[in-house]
Amino acid sequence: MTAPVESLRSNLAGSGPPLFFPDPEVPAVFNFDQGLAAPETFPREDLTRLAKLVLQRDGAEVLDYFDPDTGYEELVFGYKGLREQIARRIAEKQGVDLGPRGVILTSGSVQGISLAVAGYINKGDVVVVEAASFPYALRFMEMAGADIRTVPVDDNGMDVDALAEILRAEGGRVKMVYTIPTFQTPTATEMSLPRRKQLLALAKEHSFLIMEDNVYGDLRFAGEDLPTLLSLDDTGLVIQCGSFSKIVAPALRLGWIAGQPKAIEALAAVRQDLGVGQWLARVMAEYLAEGLLDPHIAKANLVYKSKAETASRTLRERCGDFVRFTDPQGSFYLWVEIDERIDWDKAAKLAEREGIFFRPGERFMNDTGGRQFLRLAYSHVSEDVIARGLETLGDILRQCARVPA
Repeated sequence: MTAPVESLRSNLAGSGPPLFFPDPEVPAVFNFDQGLAAPETFPREDLTRLAKLVLQRDGAEVLDYFDPDTGYEELVFGYKGLREQIARRIAEKQGVDLGPRGVILTSGSVQGISLAVAGYINKGDVVVVEAASFPYALRFMEMAGADIRTVPVDDNGMDVDALAEILRAEGGRVKMVYTIPTFQTPTATEMSLPRRKQLLALAKEHSFLIMEDNVYGDLRFAGEDLPTLLSLDDTGLVIQCGSFSKIVAPALRLGWIAGQPKAIEALAAVRQDLGVGQWLARVMAEYLAEGLLDPHIAKANLVYKSKAETASRTLRERCGDFVRFTDPQGSFYLWVEIDERIDWDKAAKLAEREGIFFRPGERFMNDTGGRQFLRLAYSHVSEDVIARGLETLGDILRQCARVPA
């Protein structure tokens, strides 16, 4: 008798469901789940114009695997013209001169993370991450057989003192630290400047790689800019993720990892997907060359600032002291702690019936310590939806309070 196809799955495929979140059984009226750029910010006219321009100007090369003048290098690193533009912007914004070989183009930052893990992590290597972190990054590390250790996150970002304790205990086994220092996912906190400097000092002392996830770094609408880890590094041990998916439009599926060329070589060595698409890479190269990116980000950040203020104000007014959170200074999210007086299981079910969806805290951390969290994405929904959805959530929390407020 023929065995069912599912019996042929690898151990990895059988270890759990894929990391996507299926459609809800009821319509999502108030969808605060996914961290997506606001549709009203998409630069449709510029992208339409530039897609036509590069196709007419460059002809068949736009639809090929690589630029014949550059050669097979682009099958690994991606279109050189866009890498040059990204390297130029990093030099201007962060003061680091990497050149085009210090940038590798990827299908969103997620693929960049996967290449970094494949290029640096062997089975048994210790990787240190923040206790609440980006689930896809952790999945790649698990697939590589990494020994994952976690350190707490507080209002000043990663607890670098806790990392130092791990380093003392593990000796040279720590190969990589993955961190989101600016607008951390999911907590939206920022690593303080002293901690950034301390982290770099530890990397220098213990010789581990730092993967700096900076996909939200440009999306600041309040507070002061902090220097990136890449900009502070003098060892060549920092590589930095970025993505047009968050700052321009998700469907571009264009990201990058930047670092000193010697560090990026490891990612190039393990790549075998024939690179990113020429057409969109050339479109984005032209977009940067025309100076359109930074004005676009500035306009988009005004949209996110207004939405964040609406979300914060409504939560405070309608949910009272049943919630705790910090006003975000950038990014797409609020990290909300639900008071222990709330029967959260009951409240979450009632919220789902009302079409209110968000990302539960346990999706980002293995152990919440009995505390109740949710990540609320305000970026891609209207301010009216934000206000009405959070007003409804407030009514639900009051219904589910074990002890009245």
